[in-house]
Amino acid sequence: MKNMLKKILSLAVSASILFGITGCSLVRQDMTDVVHETEVPPDMVFLGDSIAAGYGLDGYTSTDNYSCPDSYANTLKARYTEELDGLCIHNMQNFAVSGATSSDLLELLNSGTIDDALADSDAVVVSIGGNDLLHIMFNMLGNFGVTAENHTINISEFDLFGAAASLLSMDSDIDEALAGFEINLQKISAVLNEKTDGRIYIQTLYNPLETFSDVQAIVDFSDSKLDRFNEIIKTGSAEYTVIDVAAEFEGRCSELTRISELDIHPNEKGHAEIAGIIDSVFRADGFSCIVQEYGEPYLPLSTIFLILGGFCAMLVVVILVIPKLFKKYE
Repeated sequence: MKNMLKKILSLAVSASILFGITGCSLVRQDMTDVVHETEVPPDMVFLGDSIAAGYGLDGYTSTDNYSCPDSYANTLKARYTEELDGLCIHNMQNFAVSGATSSDLLELLNSGTIDDALADSDAVVVSIGGNDLLHIMFNMLGNFGVTAENHTINISEFDLFGAAASLLSMDSDIDEALAGFEINLQKISAVLNEKTDGRIYIQTLYNPLETFSDVQAIVDFSDSKLDRFNEIIKTGSAEYTVIDVAAEFEGRCSELTRISELDIHPNEKGHAEIAGIIDSVFRADGFSCIVQEYGEPYLPLSTIFLILGGFCAMLVVVILVIPKLFKKYE
C-alpha cells in the first residue's frame, strides 16, 4: 500500500515538474518596433552638383561619389556609421552629379529613379545652383585677363571701360539665370516634399570671387548676384531648412577653396567645414530610428490551458484515485 502511494505521488510530482518545464519552454517574446531618439539621421541622401560630389578631392571620379573620403558626404557617413553602431544601421546615398544645374536635378527627381532612396531617407541635403550662374561670372575673369598662370590682374594695364562693358553685358544673363533658378528651386522643393517624409536641407552658395579684391568691381558684382541667389534659397525656407554655407565661408574662400588655382570648389579643409555646418544643423533638429527588439516574455493562451490541464489531471489523481486506494486497502 505504501509503495503504491509513493509511486502515485512520485508520478504526480513528476507530472507537475514536466508541466512547469513545458510551460516555461513555450514562453514567447514577440518582436516589436521600438523608437530610439538619435542626434543624427540614420538614412541620408545627398543631391546636387560637383560640390556635393566631392570634385577635386583625392579619390574623386565622375562615376563614383564614395571613393573620396574627405568629401563632406563621406565624412558624415563615416562619422555617423560609428556613432550609430549597435543601435541601427547607417545608410548614405549620394546622387550628386558634377556639372548638374537646377534643371538637371529637377529632371533626376522627376525621373523616378531615386524614389525609393528618397522615400527611405531621414535627411535630404541639396547643393545646387552654382552651375546655373557661376560659369557666367567666371567668364568675366577671362575677359579681365585672369588665367590659372596669372591669377592677379595687372591694374596698370586694366581696361576699366572694357570691364564695365563686360559686367553690363553679363548682368542680364545672370538675372535671367537667377529667375530660372528661382522657378526650378520651387519645383525641386515641391517634388522633394512629395517624395520624402525626411527633412530637406538646401545649402547656400559662397562667393569664390571675393578673393579678387584688387578689382573691387568684380567683388561687388559677384556679391550682389550671389546675395540674390542665397536670398532666393532663404525665401523658400518654409519648405526646407537652410544650411548657410555662404555665411561660414565669407571672407575665407582663399582658405577653404581652390580659387588660387581658378577652381571654385572647396578643398579638403572646405569640405571639413561644410561637414561641421551640416552636422550642427542635424544635431539641432534631432532624429529617430525604429529598431525591432524582443518585447516582454509572456505565456500564450494555449500554454496556459496546457498547464491548467496538467494541474487539473493531478488534482483528479489526488482527489479521486488516492481516496479510493485507501478504501480498497482498509
